[in-house]
Amino acid sequence: MAKSKRKLMFTLEQIQAADDDQAGFCLHCGNMQFNCEPDARHYRCEACGERRVFGAAELVFMGRVK
Repeated sequence: MAKSKRKLMFTLEQIQAADDDQAGFCLHCGNMQFNCEPDARHYRCEACGERRVFGAAELVFMGRVK
């Protein structure tokens, strides 16, 4: 089965909430994960186990805000 090539995007409101709560998002499953520095990169996701959690500021720099 081919992997989906979808690119997860987040609203400005989601990014702001994550920044306020010291959280980030997993780019594999979309899980919001707490205890992430704003510049977090490749943290392990508590939901899916992938190392694809990025902090709020990092997601902005990556162009993941819709």
